[in-house]
Amino acid sequence: MACADKQAMVIENAKGNVQVVAIQPAYTKQRKVYGLIGSAQQANLAFELSGVIEQTRAVEGERVKKGQILATLGKQRLFAQQKELDAVLLRAEADATLASLSAKRTAELVKKRLEPEQRLDEAKAALDAANALVNEVRAKHESLDVELQKSSLIAPFDGQLVQQLLDSGTVVSSGQPVFSLIAELDLEARIGLPTQSPLALNVGTSYELSYDGETLPSILISIAKQRNRATRAVDAVFKIDSQAPQKSYLMPGDLVSLSVDVQIQKQGAWIPMSALSNGVRGLWTLFIIDKSSGTQIIQPRSVSVEYMGQERAFVSGPIAQNELLVVSGLHRLTPNQVVQNMQVINTARN
Repeated sequence: MACADKQAMVIENAKGNVQVVAIQPAYTKQRKVYGLIGSAQQANLAFELSGVIEQTRAVEGERVKKGQILATLGKQRLFAQQKELDAVLLRAEADATLASLSAKRTAELVKKRLEPEQRLDEAKAALDAANALVNEVRAKHESLDVELQKSSLIAPFDGQLVQQLLDSGTVVSSGQPVFSLIAELDLEARIGLPTQSPLALNVGTSYELSYDGETLPSILISIAKQRNRATRAVDAVFKIDSQAPQKSYLMPGDLVSLSVDVQIQKQGAWIPMSALSNGVRGLWTLFIIDKSSGTQIIQPRSVSVEYMGQERAFVSGPIAQNELLVVSGLHRLTPNQVVQNMQVINTARN
């Protein structure tokens, strides 16, 4: 009976689909990383001057054109300064005219030797001083004109006002934001890349992002040279293809994703999914053909699945380089089964 049981454990002239185990120090898996859509051009608009907001000429959500006036500051103080400078300029010009006439008369008297040369020098100096004062007042007038222009908040580019931060009547300081403006035509996606993924990407190359289950064509335009301190990721910026059909309803703040390759430092081997069978305690079982005793014996090995794809998995555990792994017909095998004259019909390396 014992002899019959032993013979039952032997399969002769068997055909098996096996694969040579190739141990690798690491494996690469795909990881999905996420980022947000943003405008390629965005600005917080503020006055360069301090004052009181007299009027807002645009509202939140409105689309504006480059050069359009969005808000104005009260200009009463500037208008008063302008009138004052106008008066000072008239007086300075009158003094300059008088100095010019005086210099001409003095020059005639000196020519007739009725006045000393020193009086002519004094007259010319007085004329130069009067002309300098005129130029000074005119420069102040031009500076005031610039301040009057800066009292109007102007859109620097075409876009949409996404936020209005202050209303009319508010006292603002220089540089305090009033509106937030974004350009609508050019959109980009900023995605944080993990570990060594940035090394596998090339600036200027096209990549497909994923948005709402659809692919979104884009071009990688930049990769940061340092890690983001908050996320420890490397920020990459992708410019969205202007011809993408999704662009018509894509908005800043939308979530997009990118599949990147991540290398994991773990020793193991890639094997077909068909080589795995259920194990215990969360492990999986492989069947290895052991030839160390001179015969072909089926030996089970408990392994951990580190990564599972659609057709193959990366496993780690008690497997060695160049061992023969059974990849099909597992239902006919039992542990410690002897296989004689086994015919290998397919041998492959990964």
